Amino acid sequence: SIMKRKLFISALFIGTLTTNVFAQNKTIVGIMPFTATNQDGYYNRSSQNNYVIAIQDAVSDAFLETKRFTLVEREKMELLRKEKQQQQTEEFIDGSVVEQSKSLGASYIVTGNILEAGIQEKQSEASIITGMAGLGGITARKGIVNFNIKVVNVESGEILASEKFTASESGKNGFDKALDIIKPKIKDFIKNNFKTTISVASVEDKANGRLLIAGGSSLGVNVGTNLKIYEEAVYNIEGKKTVRKKELGKGSVEKVEDESFSICKITVNAPEIISKIENGAKIKCEVITQ
Repeated sequence: SIMKRKLFISALFIGTLTTNVFAQNKTIVGIMPFTATNQDGYYNRSSQNNYVIAIQDAVSDAFLETKRFTLVEREKMELLRKEKQQQQTEEFIDGSVVEQSKSLGASYIVTGNILEAGIQEKQSEASIITGMAGLGGITARKGIVNFNIKVVNVESGEILASEKFTASESGKNGFDKALDIIKPKIKDFIKNNFKTTISVASVEDKANGRLLIAGGSSLGVNVGTNLKIYEEAVYNIEGKKTVRKKELGKGSVEKVEDESFSICKITVNAPEIISKIENGAKIKCEVITQ
């Protein structure tokens, strides 16, 4: 029964606190206050205007909406930023910032640099022809959003991913419209670069190839979520820890039990996967589609 299983899992928790086998901690991300430079790299002193804040909010919201991340408090990241205020460009992530981010529990730092943000106004051709410049409705307005983001792996200090986002829309609400175009692209960027990984809790049904996995509704797992099942091996190469993921097979979520657990049906290579789990191998799942 579910109650028995939960008591069993609780007992396992007590016995395995050091290994943290079934911990479902959300990944902690620190988003640095975005910088603003123009196309030539000169610092834009209006970097704390509403447009810049709106773009940073859109990026923060995209991380939170996945339900997989916890964000470091903005005030703490702003303190880190102020310590580096003399370096007014996006290229200010150094060892001390990485170390301080690590002390805040962050696994990743997100930096952003805004090249253009706001509403451009110019005299329309009609106003030039008629000589009626300045009358209502004559000025042409265009909203522009143009920025880069980078993701730094705190553990290694390396850039995990970077992307440029740009859009423009006409009209007095052009900025909001342009940002709305970009929002789904930010979510795609996160989805493509931050794979959801889930630990295997136990073999649920050996005969039919079902696993109990430590990922439920709080991670956005649904019935039909497809998973890649892999073995994780850690190698120490020249003093540097390297994790190798060896794909073993595939699976699909049949049932979401609650926030923390789901039942996964192994669809490819069930006997070998179950055998490895029974022999103590470190088996995990990675979300392919959600």
